[in-house]
Amino acid sequence: MSGTPLFWTLRAIARLERVGDLRPARLSDPELARWHRYRRKLGWRDLIAILHEDLAGPFPVPFDLGRWDEDPLSDLTEEVAQGLISAARAEDERDTLTFLKDAAQGLGLPAGGRIADLPKVQPHHRVLELPGSGGRIAAHQALRKDLEFGQAFTFVADTDAERIAIGLAAVELRANEPTIRSSGEVRALSSESGGLDCCYGVRCPQGAAAVEGLDVAVRWS
Repeated sequence: MSGTPLFWTLRAIARLERVGDLRPARLSDPELARWHRYRRKLGWRDLIAILHEDLAGPFPVPFDLGRWDEDPLSDLTEEVAQGLISAARAEDERDTLTFLKDAAQGLGLPAGGRIADLPKVQPHHRVLELPGSGGRIAAHQALRKDLEFGQAFTFVADTDAERIAIGLAAVELRANEPTIRSSGEVRALSSESGGLDCCYGVRCPQGAAAVEGLDVAVRWS
């Protein structure tokens, strides 16, 4: 289940509920009592759709399933949907950075990197977080308390897995919608007025490819 993107978005919803930031609790509701009271003919797949739809406003990335390249509900069976709900409801005591690292690994992104060793970013900087990092670098910087997630960062992502990982970081930090650009848009960003101060990334092929040919400093974790 942990390799399924819906597992991680559902787990993020359960984490929101368990700290009291999302009420009434439905996914983490004991025995799913609230859901069973009003579900009528609705199924487990419907519950997943409703849970995501309810959060698509404040957190369009990752909860607006219409933005995903591939519709995760199109071929989702009731059996698999019920399994995802059950797995996502499990207790989760991980801190933010550990959760995001595990999510990156589950989504097939690099989970390594010494992101704590990267230089501190200032709010006025313009920094690209490269593919492969999944928002973990900006999240670590934001947890230093004097920088909001995404304040100085633009994120480069070309896949659902990348965008979902970045969205999970935004959810964990209760941040506004992050600015995400494709690799094809990176060169335009680098040539805009003021340019870029730096690129931050975890060493991986997709990160290196995104900055190939750019005249900008790159800091690898």
